[in-house]
Amino acid sequence: MGDGEVDDLLIGDDKRDDLQMGDGDSDDSMIGDSDSDDLMIGDGDRDDLQIRGGDDIQMDLTVQTHGGQNKQRVKIIFSPGKTRSYLPICEPDMKPYIGQRFPTLHDGIEFYRRYGAICGFDVRLGTQRKDRYGRITLKYVYCHREGEKHSVAKKPPTDAETSKSARRLASKRSGCKAFILLRINSGSTYFVKKFEEHHSHALCSERYKHFLKANRHMNPGHQRFLMNCARVNMGPLKSYRLYKEFVGGYSNVGCTSVEFKNFSRDLKAYGKGCDAQMLLTNLFEKRELSKAFYFDYDTDNNDHLTRLFWSDPIARRNYAAFGDVVSFDATYTTNRYNMIFAPFIGMDNHRRIVTFGAGLLSKEDTNSYSWLLEKFKHCMARSPHMIITDQDQGMKNAIERVLPETRHRYCMWHIEKKIGERVPFQLRSNKSFKKKIDAVIWSDLIEPDVFVKEWDKVLDEFNLKDHAWLGQIFDAREKWIPAYFRDYPLSGLFRTTSLSESVNSFFGRYLNKASNLVEFFMQYDGALEAQRHAQDVLNSETASSIPKMKTPLPFEKHAMEIYTKKIFLETQSEIAASCYTCRILSISNDGPCCAYKINDGINAEVFDVVYNSNEVDTKINAIPEKYILDRWTKNAIQKISFVDGIDVTDKDDPMAEKEMALSRLYSEFYHCVGLFDSDTGEINSFQLALKEYRESRSTIDKSLPTQSTKRRLFENFHRSEVPSVASILPPVPVYTKGSGKRIKSAAEIAMEISKKPLRLCKKCNKRTNHDSRNCDKFSGEATSSAS
Repeated sequence: MGDGEVDDLLIGDDKRDDLQMGDGDSDDSMIGDSDSDDLMIGDGDRDDLQIRGGDDIQMDLTVQTHGGQNKQRVKIIFSPGKTRSYLPICEPDMKPYIGQRFPTLHDGIEFYRRYGAICGFDVRLGTQRKDRYGRITLKYVYCHREGEKHSVAKKPPTDAETSKSARRLASKRSGCKAFILLRINSGSTYFVKKFEEHHSHALCSERYKHFLKANRHMNPGHQRFLMNCARVNMGPLKSYRLYKEFVGGYSNVGCTSVEFKNFSRDLKAYGKGCDAQMLLTNLFEKRELSKAFYFDYDTDNNDHLTRLFWSDPIARRNYAAFGDVVSFDATYTTNRYNMIFAPFIGMDNHRRIVTFGAGLLSKEDTNSYSWLLEKFKHCMARSPHMIITDQDQGMKNAIERVLPETRHRYCMWHIEKKIGERVPFQLRSNKSFKKKIDAVIWSDLIEPDVFVKEWDKVLDEFNLKDHAWLGQIFDAREKWIPAYFRDYPLSGLFRTTSLSESVNSFFGRYLNKASNLVEFFMQYDGALEAQRHAQDVLNSETASSIPKMKTPLPFEKHAMEIYTKKIFLETQSEIAASCYTCRILSISNDGPCCAYKINDGINAEVFDVVYNSNEVDTKINAIPEKYILDRWTKNAIQKISFVDGIDVTDKDDPMAEKEMALSRLYSEFYHCVGLFDSDTGEINSFQLALKEYRESRSTIDKSLPTQSTKRRLFENFHRSEVPSVASILPPVPVYTKGSGKRIKSAAEIAMEISKKPLRLCKKCNKRTNHDSRNCDKFSGEATSSAS
């Protein structure tokens, strides 16, 4: 090459497309249209490359960045040996120089890291030297492609190892010599001793710079977002995709899904082995803030947590109002120790589920259930009128021991579901059988002796008289058939047969089986918050809406004034039906008594009604007080202030003050973003203000090491520190009743098969459940050919 003819060749704005460097067949070795933001300079070895002028070729690459147009300049230097080096060119204030000083070693390393992020390469910490006091006096920081891959001779694989697929790891090292050397100064500051800026490899293009490690890091915004997602049982991958939607694309996230997963892993690992102690610490703090918060626990001989029960003030208040009938289900596991989660559930004045308390158990035996029921009874200061469970024998024994005055009833939903699974296969889809058996077991209008006759009639008709399992549930009929509860005040709750299934479905949306105990408790609180928010919505609708009347009767209006919207609509239907579907068949007078025969047009039943004018006043303008149950009224919960002499009204939680302040900040931020619409100038001004504040905060937080900041975030998330010594150890993993893999019914298996996509058979060319190997057409052809 001659000297002085061409000093700098500019490629970019001139849009030169006739210069090729490297292998002409390679797409990434073309230098031309500079409007492409993914331009990569290749490493081809063209022997016939002829360039007149100096050895340096300088290129201006115009790339689009978030801040607008930004020119990035790269200088390629060819040596006589036809090797090339790449010299990144950036703004002078972003480039290190020999003699540059930094207050700390960390500042020097971070400066070089930012320089690499801008220019398109990552950095790696290298050799260091310490003095006798342990101070680092010399530190090398290399380009991440420094050095060569070390090949290690491997032993021939054994027979057992050949079946395992080996992981193929590509090396990024290419012998790059770029580095910076930081040396300590006399005043404990550091300065740049040496700086080699030439790279032996092409630099990362603008399009892929966000994949560099220097540009991938979890900032506090990412971390707090991921922790908030963890509170609602959202995993790291879903959280990552959601965050991508907030910021407008994957390239704007600032990290990859790997960083999200790693942070989630560290969050779950925090407090490992101490989560039981941390949970109890949180519960003790809650009780200090409110005397109405109740909890108790038990341990084994080795101090492992085995039993836990808790109920907050709102739950105790709900029980005081709606605790006449309680559903107790202990079949849902929701934590990494597989402890049995046993919530106490009822129904509020909107016929929605409401939680009274919950327990965690390590065993499903009578003693464990007895302990839990005793704590529940002590917490609520009274027993429920009725408790609904499944057919677990341990529960049955515990209820008889602890709650002898409480009526025990089996959950009809479990039994009805089993009927469809236990009867012969030909009856499972028999609509006539289902209609007749449902009419018998669900009717609350028949007497017990009538039920027995109708039950025998159905079993005789479908030849089920000798069915063993049906005989067992018939023997236990007093525990579940509505005909045996006619004289018991159930408040209309006996039809809530799928309550336990609703509970499992509800908590399943919030709880995670992989959670530790602290995470489980936070997710449980999140579920209760959602449940209570839904209750507030219904209370608001009841208070602000006026349903349309169906009759001119004054007590219909009175029902609207006292009952919630849901209960009023049910009552209104009964009032309207009594007016428009019931008719009097006959009347007979006997002094002050008057007997009526009334035909119920809906149920096709005839009822005998006796009216005594000396005892009952028929001129009613309002529903008599004795017929009004407080649990269904609008003010059912407001009437409860104390439970067992303890104030259970709502109290402000000082621990939640910080979270509320952050929530208001998020709300204001999104409100401001929504106001900008499409005004680019306002958006840029707002972004600049946020950036200035962030940079000012960064200078304050520099004194805190990264691990300390991360630990502080974890402590705020868990609301407790990891104890130096845990006096209460985590539970021993539980092996619950039943098989490790759930046994599925034939009906469930058939439903799963029906949901599978059909396969295309190559023989009959139809989409079916078979393929060419077992196609009837194929088997027919094979038979004919054989004959």
